[in-house]
Amino acid sequence: MDKSENPATTEIPPTIHLRSLLPSLTPKLAVVAEEILADPASVVRLSVSELAQRTGTSMSTIVRLCQELGLRGFQDLKLQLAAEGTSTGFAGPSEGADRESVLSKVLSSTVDAISHTQHTLDKASFNQVAEHLLSARSIIFLGAGASAAVAFDAAFRFRTLGHRAEFHYDSHMQHTAARFLRPGDVAVAISHSGSTRETLTAVEAASDGGAQTVAITTFARSPLAEMVDHLLLAGGTESEFRIAAVSSRLAHMAVIDALFVAIARLRPERARAAQELWSDMIAEHRLSPPWATRREPED
Repeated sequence: MDKSENPATTEIPPTIHLRSLLPSLTPKLAVVAEEILADPASVVRLSVSELAQRTGTSMSTIVRLCQELGLRGFQDLKLQLAAEGTSTGFAGPSEGADRESVLSKVLSSTVDAISHTQHTLDKASFNQVAEHLLSARSIIFLGAGASAAVAFDAAFRFRTLGHRAEFHYDSHMQHTAARFLRPGDVAVAISHSGSTRETLTAVEAASDGGAQTVAITTFARSPLAEMVDHLLLAGGTESEFRIAAVSSRLAHMAVIDALFVAIARLRPERARAAQELWSDMIAEHRLSPPWATRREPED
C-alpha cells in the first residue's frame, strides 16, 4: 500500500479528510482549510472567487486544496460539503458557558472522534494488522506522553489473550526493545501527532530489524504514517483546554479494543483459555466482600 495516503480517504467526508491532512498542508492551503472547517455551510454558498477573497488567497490555491482531497475542483467540494451536512464536530464552549453545556459539548466531541474513525480507518489494513498480531512471535507497543497510557493498556490487554506483548514507559527502553525485534515480530506505535521523536526512533529501529510496523494515529501525512507498513487512521479534533488530544486518545483506544476482539474471535479457544487464567489470577488480588465471610446465626 502507498503509505503516504490511506486508501480509506477517498471515501471520507470532506471535513474529516481536511482535519486529517491539516498539519501537512502549506500555510496558504491551511488557511483555506480552516475557513472551510469553521463554517462549511457558509462555504457551500460561496463561489471560488468569493472564498479566495475571504481567505486572502487565490482561486488556484483553492483548486489545489480540492485536489489534495482527491476532488476535481471547488464545485465537487461544495457538493460533498452539502451532502455531509453542517456539523463541524467539536466547537469549544464559550468562556461563560455553563457546566452542563461544557459536558454536552465534550461528550459530543468524543462521540464524533470515534464515529469519524469508521470513515478514516481502512478495513483492509485493519484486517491485515489483526492477522499479523495473531501470528506474531512478540508484540511491542510504542507511545510517549498521553499515548503511553494507551500503549500500556494495549500491552496489558494483549497479555490477557496469551500474547507476548510488552510496553516500556521509558523511551530508551522502547528503543532498545524495538531494536531487538526481528521478522515475525510486530511493533505498534500509537501517536496523535505522528511526529514524536522518541516514537519515530523506536519504529525505525523495529523496521530495520525486519518487524512489521503499525501506526494508530490521527493525521494521514505525518512522519509516522509515512514510515510504517500499516496505517490505522483514527482520531478527532481538540479545542482549548483539552490537552494531549483527549478525544483522539479515546478513538485510539477504541481501535485497540476492536483489534483485541477481532483476534479473540479468530482463535476463540486460545482466547478463552488465556482469559480463564487471567481471571483466576485477578481473583487472587481481590478482597472477599464482607458478606462472603459473615457467619449465619445458628438456630
